[in-house]
Amino acid sequence: MDRDEEVLQSANGQDEVKKIGLRDRIAHFTWANFTCTQSTGGIAILLSLTPHQFHGLQTAGVVVFVLNLVIFSLFCVMMLLRFTLHPYTFKRSFTKTPELFFFGSFWLSNATFIICMQRFGVPHAGDWIIVAIRVLFWIYAAVTLLYTTINWIVVAAKSPIDPLRIAPGVFLMIFNAMLTGTIASVIAGSQPPAQRLPILVAGIAYQGLGWIVSLMLLPWFLGTILRNGLGYPDHRPGLFMPVGSAGYTVISLIGCARYIPRGYGFFARFPIAADVLQILAVWVSIFLWLFAFWLFALAFVANAPVILPSWKRGRVPRPRMRFTLLWWGMVFPNVGLTIATIMIGEELQSDAISWVATAMTILVVGAWLMDLSLHASALITGRIMWPGKDEDGLK
Repeated sequence: MDRDEEVLQSANGQDEVKKIGLRDRIAHFTWANFTCTQSTGGIAILLSLTPHQFHGLQTAGVVVFVLNLVIFSLFCVMMLLRFTLHPYTFKRSFTKTPELFFFGSFWLSNATFIICMQRFGVPHAGDWIIVAIRVLFWIYAAVTLLYTTINWIVVAAKSPIDPLRIAPGVFLMIFNAMLTGTIASVIAGSQPPAQRLPILVAGIAYQGLGWIVSLMLLPWFLGTILRNGLGYPDHRPGLFMPVGSAGYTVISLIGCARYIPRGYGFFARFPIAADVLQILAVWVSIFLWLFAFWLFALAFVANAPVILPSWKRGRVPRPRMRFTLLWWGMVFPNVGLTIATIMIGEELQSDAISWVATAMTILVVGAWLMDLSLHASALITGRIMWPGKDEDGLK
């Protein structure tokens, strides 16, 4: 189908039909679509880590991983088509808010691929994949640090932001570098000690960068809510975005502490340091966990009144919310909070916490399935990838 129709309300109140061709729709396929692939990759990782595993769950994780590769490839083709058919959109996508925030989702998607290679590939492949993952880690670390630095300068020069009108997508500008710490916490265990220690050091350093910048953004983000309200119902799922800042910090701290190379380098000179750091990692993580949950609770309470459809006597129920790509904010940040809960439960050997994490996993997977179906439906029906409805700065 090369033509789609949307009923638009004209200025005089009459309905008019506007036809938009596929070529024109491709001009509005934005970087924000990659919030789908970063979230789908997160689900694959979550399925491989969740407590109370059952037969076939790891296979389900592999299936989701492969599905994500397919979706990511399709999205990359769509972006290439957009830039080929509409060359003017290339510069605009990197210089106009809010779309430029979402290029971070492209890199976050790549972070999940590296982690999935470790989770699903290393147990079944030779030593070559361990070397490949290490090379990809350092490439990812270098590229995201460069991108994050340049992107902040571009925002300041081309699209200055009112500190009290910050959109949730701004966190994606630092989350891509922050996930370097998460990758390090996952891949370090399979690396030889001589390679492991630099990876852990880099992971903690990058996590520190991500956490500190996120902490600076949070007062502006909360100030935006207090000054301007909760925003349109369609956009409120984006309020979950900051949850990932503390969630992924917990993952990095505990994961990196687990794989300290005892008896090597610094830890050969200070043997007690490994035990001290593991203890600190767990208790600092507990310190951060409730903050992450509080941010989650704020977003949940903000969304709760508008989740259910509007009921009026004698009328068909009407939804208060319509799908936008910000709905993926319900998945990726909460994947971080859920995995953080899993890891704290493992460290404390608490079966109760593990069951809580299992319940959280079910809810997050449910949100992912909902968003996946709504995303596909919105693409088909023109609720996204349509003039005036996307994060492409063309409104």
